[in-house]
Amino acid sequence: MTGQSQGPWPGRFIWHDLMTKEAAKAQQFYTALFDWQIDERQMGPHVYRMIHCGPGPIGGIVEEANIPNAHWMPYVGVDDVDATAAKIREHGGTVCVPPTDIPQTGRFAVVGDPQGAYFSIFKGLPATQGADPDVPVPGRVCWNELYTPDPEAAQKFYTGVFGWQPEPMDMGEAGTYHVQTLGGKQAGGMMKHPMPDVPPCWVVYFFVEQLTAAAAKAKELGATAMMEGVPIPGIGTFSMLTDPTGAMFTLFEPAPGSKAD
Repeated sequence: MTGQSQGPWPGRFIWHDLMTKEAAKAQQFYTALFDWQIDERQMGPHVYRMIHCGPGPIGGIVEEANIPNAHWMPYVGVDDVDATAAKIREHGGTVCVPPTDIPQTGRFAVVGDPQGAYFSIFKGLPATQGADPDVPVPGRVCWNELYTPDPEAAQKFYTGVFGWQPEPMDMGEAGTYHVQTLGGKQAGGMMKHPMPDVPPCWVVYFFVEQLTAAAAKAKELGATAMMEGVPIPGIGTFSMLTDPTGAMFTLFEPAPGSKAD
């Protein structure tokens, strides 16, 4: 997690790991789709495949045999991992992996909100703060979105832990979308879970310049489309897919002149 500019960015998403049972297969897919560069590093008994995109690293690919399914794991930057983990418990969340040091990198914990959506918290060393969340680079995560069965309870939790403030948006038949803001920046979003058969989760959006071409390429490389070409008026268009190892991800093309552009 090498710093690129002026971090840290507490309360913002600054790193993303893909947890999968088939790391080599995932690496082959994403490097072909996004032109990522992978730097393999031995970390204890595991090989960590660090993802480089744009001005620096943005996350990694981790092979884990004991997970129920492949998934993207977002990391929120914090000032104090131990104190934040305690606050998460106080607000009804869970701590799945207790605060743990990553040699020469920082400290992290894997946690869950009260509805069962999992994410990680991270405090880096001065040179390893994570990826700047405000740098729009194709192939990087540009948005993080919570699918939750109880947006009101989730809002209370994330406001209590991170200080996020909601900006509700009427999405018509899709209901109310809750943009999360922190210090004048957009930190992410949350909405009523649109897929009841899928557990609560954080969904990652990757910035692309040509959505139709990127989605077609993803499918050629073995991805499966779940939704394609879904417009968000005034914001952009997205397609949701699963990668060849089963992890859900989203491709997003911003609308010309939008805040995301």
